[in-house]
Amino acid sequence: MSSSRRSNRTLSRQLVIRITLIVTVVAVALTALSSFLVSRILTASLDQQLLYAVGATDVSPPAPDTGPPGEPSTGHPKLRPGGLPSGSISLLVTSAGSVQASVVWDYGSGPAPETQIAALLNVPRDGQIHPMRIDDLGEYRAVAVESNGTLLAAAAPLTTTHDIIDRMLWIEMVLTLAAAAVAAGVSTVVVRNSLRPLKRLAETATQVAALPLESGEVEIGVRVPDGQVDDESEVGRVGAAFNSMLDHVEASLQARQASETRVRQFVADASHELRNPLAAIRGYAELTRRGRDRLPDDTVFALGRIESESQRMSRLVEQMLLLARLDNGPELATTQVDLGETLLNAVSDARAASPRHVWRVEVPDRPMYVQGDPGQLHQVMANLLGNARKHTPEGTTVIASLAEESGWARVTVADNGPGIAAGLLDHIFERFTKADAARAHDEEGSTGLGLAIVAAVAKAHGGRVGATSQQATPDQAGFSRFTVWLPLGARTLEASDRL
Repeated sequence: MSSSRRSNRTLSRQLVIRITLIVTVVAVALTALSSFLVSRILTASLDQQLLYAVGATDVSPPAPDTGPPGEPSTGHPKLRPGGLPSGSISLLVTSAGSVQASVVWDYGSGPAPETQIAALLNVPRDGQIHPMRIDDLGEYRAVAVESNGTLLAAAAPLTTTHDIIDRMLWIEMVLTLAAAAVAAGVSTVVVRNSLRPLKRLAETATQVAALPLESGEVEIGVRVPDGQVDDESEVGRVGAAFNSMLDHVEASLQARQASETRVRQFVADASHELRNPLAAIRGYAELTRRGRDRLPDDTVFALGRIESESQRMSRLVEQMLLLARLDNGPELATTQVDLGETLLNAVSDARAASPRHVWRVEVPDRPMYVQGDPGQLHQVMANLLGNARKHTPEGTTVIASLAEESGWARVTVADNGPGIAAGLLDHIFERFTKADAARAHDEEGSTGLGLAIVAAVAKAHGGRVGATSQQATPDQAGFSRFTVWLPLGARTLEASDRL
C-alpha cells in the first residue's frame, strides 16, 4: 500500500474532507434555494406590474385621448404600461376594431411588430398571468383582459430576471468555493489541534511497542502525560485506560520476572548441590569395577546402569547450571577466540567419537577472531556437531563451515540426514525440546538442552542462531542446517580493513 493511500485514510484527513463536503453541500443547497426564491420574487413582482397595467384602467374615467386626433372621446379604457421593463409589449383593441400596440424601450416606446401583436392576441383573456414564448425574443409573461368589447393585453420579457439569476449564481458559486476553502483550512487547524492528544497517545503506544519486554527486568516508564488524561473527553478517557493497562502489564511482567528469577535461582542452586552427590555416586559406581567379576550378573548390570545414568544426570546438571548462569547474565571471559581453530578442534573430537560419519570442515585461510569465552564457544561447536552425530544415521555427511559475512562470523553445521519435522523446527532451540522419530536417538540419549545452550551462548555473545531443514521423502533427500552468527572481534576487523 502506498503512502498516499495510507494518508487518505487518516482520521484527521477524513474529518477535514467530510467537514468540507458538508459545508459545500449546504452552500450549494442554499444557493439553489435562494436562486429559486429570488426567481419567484422577481417573477411575482413582474406579474404584479402586468396586472396593474391592464387592471388599473378598468375603473378609470374615459380618457379624452383614446381615439384618433380630432375625434371625440369614446370613453374606452386605456393601458398604463409605465413601470414595465424594457422590451414589454402592450396592446389595446377597441370595439370598433382600432388596434394600438407598442413596445417599451429604455428611451421611450415604439410600434410593435405584427408577430408580437399576433402572440398577444392568442393569450387567454381571463385576466390571469400566462407564460408565453415569442420566437427570437425568448420567454415572456403575459396577461389579457376583455371588457365591453375592448381588449387590453400586456407582456413582459423574463430576460432581466434571468440575467439577475445568472449573475447571482456566479456570485454564489464563487462564495461557495471560498466557503469550502475556508472550511478546509479552519477544519484542518481545528481537527489537528483536537486530535493532537490522540497522536501523542499513538506515539506513546509506539514507544511501548519498541520496548524489549520479552525477557529480563521489565520497567515500562512511558505513560500518557497527566495533562492529557481526564474523564471529560473521549481521548482523555482513552489515555487514562491506556495508562491503567500499562500499569497492569508492567506489574504482570515484573511478577513474571520475579517468578522466573526464583525458578532460575532454584535450578542453579539445585544443580550446584547435585554435583557433589552425583560425583560421589559415579565414584562409587566406578569403584565397584574392581570386583565386578565376583558379583552376580544382575548386580553387575544394575551397577552399570547406575554408572550410566549418573553420567547422564551429571551432564544434565552441568547443562542446567550453565543455562542458569547464562540467564543471570554473568560477565563473560573477554578474550580473542580464533573460531577457525575452535571449529577444527570440535570436528576432530566429533570424528573421534563417531568415525562412521563423514566429517568435512571448511575454514578460511586466515584467523577469524571473536570476543568471548573460549570454553563456551567450544561448547557451541561441540553441541552443534554432537546434535548432528546423535540424530543422524551412520554414513551421514556432516559439513562444518566458517565464513565472514558483513562484519559477522557465520558458523554453519549442515548434514544430509533425515531432516526435522516442520512443527518441531520452530521450537528446536527451546529447552527440553527433543527430536521425534525422524532423527533417531543413540545410546547416549539426549537431554534436550544442547541447542538451547547454543542459543543462550550466542545471545550472551551478542549473536543469534537459526535453523532450516527438510524432511526426507521417497522423492527427495532430507537435510538440516544450523547457523550461528557472532560479531567479529577487533583483530579480524582490522585485518579485513588492511586487506
